[in-house]
Amino acid sequence: MALDDFAADLRAALEPEAVIADEAALAAYRTSASGHARAVPLAVRPTGTEQVQAVVRAAGRHGVPLYSVSRGRNWGLGSRLPVNEGGVVLDLSGMDRILELDDTFGTATIEPGVTQGQLSQALADAGSRFFLDVTGSGAGTSVVGNTLERGVAYNTTRADTLIALEVVLADGDILRTGFGHDGRSRVGRLFPHGIGPDLRELFVQSNLGIVTAATVALLRRPEALSTLILSVRDEAALPGLFDAMRELRQEGALESVVHVGNRRRSEITLTPLVHRQLAPLGLPATRQEAQAIVNGQLRGPWSAIGAIMGTAGHVAAARRHVRARLAPFGRLRFMTPGLRRTANSVAAALHLKRMQAFLRGIEPLMGLTEGIPTDAALHSTWWPAGGDEPAVLDPDSGEGGIVFAAPIVPLHGEAVAAMLAATREVGEAHGFQPAVTLNLMSGRTLEGVVSIDFRRADPADVARAHACLRALNTRYRDDGFSPYRIDIGNMDLMMDAGDPFWRTVARLKDALDPQGIIAPGRYGPGGQKV
Repeated sequence: MALDDFAADLRAALEPEAVIADEAALAAYRTSASGHARAVPLAVRPTGTEQVQAVVRAAGRHGVPLYSVSRGRNWGLGSRLPVNEGGVVLDLSGMDRILELDDTFGTATIEPGVTQGQLSQALADAGSRFFLDVTGSGAGTSVVGNTLERGVAYNTTRADTLIALEVVLADGDILRTGFGHDGRSRVGRLFPHGIGPDLRELFVQSNLGIVTAATVALLRRPEALSTLILSVRDEAALPGLFDAMRELRQEGALESVVHVGNRRRSEITLTPLVHRQLAPLGLPATRQEAQAIVNGQLRGPWSAIGAIMGTAGHVAAARRHVRARLAPFGRLRFMTPGLRRTANSVAAALHLKRMQAFLRGIEPLMGLTEGIPTDAALHSTWWPAGGDEPAVLDPDSGEGGIVFAAPIVPLHGEAVAAMLAATREVGEAHGFQPAVTLNLMSGRTLEGVVSIDFRRADPADVARAHACLRALNTRYRDDGFSPYRIDIGNMDLMMDAGDPFWRTVARLKDALDPQGIIAPGRYGPGGQKV
């Protein structure tokens, strides 16, 4: 690897500030919230597709492996870090242009550096009839990056919203999927498939190319929206609850991604938000007080949140149907944006300070169903560590650590019970209480979001957390709850070089990237060739 010659070529082709070699600046690329670290000798921050082409061609000439990141905020799964040591990080955060907003068809064409907050604000400023379906991962996270990881938002699975891609291949050529390669076509940003093979999925969770632009579908702003909140009475009710939700989803009464989380999830996500409200309201600003308020509102070991949206008539009918099916499983409430405002006003007028603290605390999370991104959930990375709230909520630089496993679970009560039993067993064996959220992806499957929180300053705690994560991923794989996303330390668990599937992926890699320049080891078998 001729790194010096590679860097010299880049300095000649790009702006000087695009090549990052300063040790202090590189520190951000070498550590992560997951507790992993990598030796990153160089980072490159291009500002356009042509510059990405120049970087890729130079990497090919000099045998330098490149790991592209959109914003690098893949927290709990590796953040900006390469899978292997010594890779150069291709930081695409400087490519942050919104190329087109189509308010007729509800699409956005964006570069990888565009954030949830940026796109949501642009749609609001334009008075668009559409909104971006957001995740809870923060306003500063990349829309394209999360979509390419097959992330799950509050109302959709993001991979299902992907229409078209622009990709720089390992030889520097530009590929546009679907009809996007035909300059005469009027539907390149409307229709995903085109003529011939649909190549979009080749570049989702892969190392076959570098995505430099994507067109994604937006959601129409509804006439009415109602958020359901269910406090599940006990864990024994979960199998029946998920069976009921399967029926509701298949019938069309529940169309959103319903998020069902355990008590540990609320402890690390909601409790710190309530805690922030205590001092301004004159309440004891203690963790115990915040937890007591949350426990008083979310009665039961599990709670669920989801959205019903559409016309006023549709929402009213769906609410009646959902209430009839889900009310037997616990305390069910529906809240509209207007009702939340009214509840806040009433609580203030009656000096119900604990209720005020709860309502103010949950407000950012409630806004997620409406496409309003927030950094509120980032508190979950520092709260368990027990320290004071940091001035800047950057999970990669805080005291707390977090790692995630993401199994796919059949939407069937017995399967859910088996997955949760396996999670408890592995967690207890390693001394952790996992935070679990089960997200209703469709009428067939659930996405599991299972996190382990730990103290990054304690090497023994980091090692235990990593061992627990690997054991969870192994158990999920072996029990048939296949992980659909993998952190940089566990890629090898899912890559079987003898499997015809992975042999085919390897042949594609050899054809498109024969030197193995692009992200060796990332979502693909084998290691570095360059």
